[in-house]
Amino acid sequence: MSPQSPFPRRSFLGGVSAALAATAVAPGTAFPAARTDGPGVQLHWLDGKPPAPAGCSFGVPWPRGTLARTVPLALSTADGTPVPVQSWPLAYWPDGSVKWSGHAVTSSAAAESFRLAPGTPAAPPSPVTVRRSPREIVLANGTIEVRVATTGPIAVPSISRGGRVAARNGELVLGLQDQPDDPDAPRPPRREDWTGIVERADIEQPGPVRAVVKLTGRYRRDRRAVLPWTLRIYLGAGDDSLRIVHSFRWDADENHDFVRGLGMRFSVPLTDEPHNRHVRFGTAAGGVWGEPVRVLTGLRRDPGSAVRKAQTDGTATPPVAQWGQQVRDGYQNLALWNDFTLFQESARHFAVWKRTSAAGSWLKHAGRGDRASGFGYVGGPAGGLGFGLRDFWQRAPRSLDVRGAATDTATVTLWSYSPLAPAMDLRTYDTTAHGLDLSYEDVQEGFATPQGMVRSTELRLWALAATPPRDTIAALSATLTTPPQLVTDPQTYHAAGVFGRWSLPDRSTPARAALEDGIAREIAFYADQVDQREWYGFWHYGDVMHTYDADRHEWRYDVGGYAWDNAELGTDALLWYAFLRSGDPRTFRLAHAMTQHVSEVDTHHSGRFAGLGSRHAVVHWGDGAKEARVGESFTKRFSYYLTADELLGDLIRSSLQADETLRTIDPLREVLPPQTKAPARVRIGPDWYALVSNWLTEWERTGDVRWRDRIVTGMKDIATFPAGLFTGEAGGAAGFDPATGHLVNLEKGDFEGGYNLSMAFLGEQILWETLDLVDVPEFRRTYLDFARYAQAPSAEKIARYGRDFNPGLFKTIYSRVTAWAGEQLGDANLRKRGWDQFTSDPAGKPWPPAERVTGTAVASPVTEIPTRTTTNPAGDFATFATNDFAQRNLAIIALLAIAPEEAP
Repeated sequence: MSPQSPFPRRSFLGGVSAALAATAVAPGTAFPAARTDGPGVQLHWLDGKPPAPAGCSFGVPWPRGTLARTVPLALSTADGTPVPVQSWPLAYWPDGSVKWSGHAVTSSAAAESFRLAPGTPAAPPSPVTVRRSPREIVLANGTIEVRVATTGPIAVPSISRGGRVAARNGELVLGLQDQPDDPDAPRPPRREDWTGIVERADIEQPGPVRAVVKLTGRYRRDRRAVLPWTLRIYLGAGDDSLRIVHSFRWDADENHDFVRGLGMRFSVPLTDEPHNRHVRFGTAAGGVWGEPVRVLTGLRRDPGSAVRKAQTDGTATPPVAQWGQQVRDGYQNLALWNDFTLFQESARHFAVWKRTSAAGSWLKHAGRGDRASGFGYVGGPAGGLGFGLRDFWQRAPRSLDVRGAATDTATVTLWSYSPLAPAMDLRTYDTTAHGLDLSYEDVQEGFATPQGMVRSTELRLWALAATPPRDTIAALSATLTTPPQLVTDPQTYHAAGVFGRWSLPDRSTPARAALEDGIAREIAFYADQVDQREWYGFWHYGDVMHTYDADRHEWRYDVGGYAWDNAELGTDALLWYAFLRSGDPRTFRLAHAMTQHVSEVDTHHSGRFAGLGSRHAVVHWGDGAKEARVGESFTKRFSYYLTADELLGDLIRSSLQADETLRTIDPLREVLPPQTKAPARVRIGPDWYALVSNWLTEWERTGDVRWRDRIVTGMKDIATFPAGLFTGEAGGAAGFDPATGHLVNLEKGDFEGGYNLSMAFLGEQILWETLDLVDVPEFRRTYLDFARYAQAPSAEKIARYGRDFNPGLFKTIYSRVTAWAGEQLGDANLRKRGWDQFTSDPAGKPWPPAERVTGTAVASPVTEIPTRTTTNPAGDFATFATNDFAQRNLAIIALLAIAPEEAP
């Protein structure tokens, strides 16, 4: 939280507690009475009831004034059975009431559906406890105990169950080399192993339902430290597993530092006989690969059916005396398989390797398949460790290692980036630029850098009493491939009045049904494209491509700004709005992965570009246009408020750095000469709108009115500009003072700026939501003027401004702005004009169904939108593009909310 926040987050644990009585707004503000007797909120699992018990965190919205800050919340099943829940505030309305509440449940939440309502939360039978000493923090829940170090090279000294240590010496490991893997290089790379050193430990939540400890540190070797990291450890009451979220921030030299392995390693004590020790790996399809350290099946002589069944099931074999005599007499001579590896080399293939020792060769054909779940296990009847990585095959190359399984202590390493793959190469793809005119590429010296970007990995560890049955392994695997998530229904999200103006589905006429069908069909198309085109990988997963090349039957993956989309025109927001109104799990997963990608990979969180993000490009961070709108908070809030994800909350707060960064990174530096009237220069849209979304988010998260005041300051400044939101050249240039938030009229280019991108990055939604929260009448009038005349005929513009002008607007993008003006002014003709602008724009027409391309035109069959029916040109070519997909469907969703009576 902000240092000046009146709400320390930890004060709210165990319910939205009385600590909320501290005011979130200016002293002396009067609050309306808040309702506390409402029906509550119904919740259900996104993908249906989880196949294995697992906890999760989630967020719930509340209409303004309905949940007082002192009211605790209770969770129950459909039949009224209390379920322990831990609650805390995520955001507040200006009146001080709760806007979003965050919650955590444990594996005890095993029902199909739930109800959250005011009431005293149930206490867990065995609450989580947290003890801190100078050297360690101990988390315990009655089932397992986790010791977490406060400093040093061992982050997790031990994980125990029932007094038995399941894992110890948990450490973060990093492999670096000084050059990429290149067979033509004059010498082999120099390789070094690094260790993650804990520098600080903070208890973020002390229980009783869930405890969260945050470790921070850096990887160190000799006197050098690189890649600052965070490690959050989550333990729920009664759970036999703990969740770990690791993230790192890139600050190394991408030209000389190449990651060859990144992971977390544990030691696992083993006491069972080798034939009763088992290694298990799960698959995404629900399968299990499993073998013992000493294999007793498939021998020349039969040990007995009971022995063979025990080896297959992972249970203890009968006593040796009961085995077949020849096996009983000779089993000590059988091979001991000491080392195992599951290597997911791509999104389409994994292999299981095993060997007896480093002196022997690997058998790399021990198992194979397309997609592993990321779950592994080593142990026996006396207990063992289950371990797993989320998004395992999606973020390939990844691997799971078990070493020393035949010894007293096995070593398990969960590789978020596998050392079996070529070293990670974060350099841009070329040393020269290829031109904005032809390749749509904006490369600038020193700007194509990954400095400050982040990537995270979610791990889960199970302290298990014995080798789990195969069905249990499949169920545990499912919690990695489809993590449980509680959500509510579209009507509840909509009624809360959050995220601006959006509609619920409307199929009341054939034309509206066609629009709704188009939204669903196009989202399904992108979901299929992600899989078909394999938009997967450690750095890529979550993103989609920008524009299609119909001649190659391939997305323009290698053509400048037409390659990775980086959520260019609100693709992420479109997916979230589509989920909110449909509740569709597939849409949620697409949206969640995209937000995770954009907030981590496409945004710089430190360094020269802190708070800014990178424009669409061949390499995610390769473009020279570093923009506040890529890192803006508005489009990240959906995921944060729906999942209550602490790391995403950190990354959202990081966007506030953009204010100061704009002093040195002028978004118009390539377009206009330097100016001296203000410390910085921005475009009112999209730059200032993006900053507004950052300030709005911090204000509602903390109640700190300084951030509201920055919004009000800028709004009042704009209201004094004679041209209002038509101010400024090059798309709305204005001076900006990062210290105060003031905007300065540069008195150049009014009405001539070309404002086509002003609202293209959710600017209209940012302003609609902000105007609903702050009362600045003069700015509302200014915005209404812009919306009223942006798409007006010449005569109306002349009558209002005494001149005609062409603001250079995209019809679809500004259709909802025009309709909003009609709604605000009660003008049905204006609302209809908005719809007419949309329906008359070729980009506003849904795409036809995709067609399959086969034969020699492609390497393998693909689906694509037929371009013979596409009227969108890119250069001289008809094509289809993600920009159109996003903006068309965003317009439909907003127009149906703003002007439903005028809809076709």
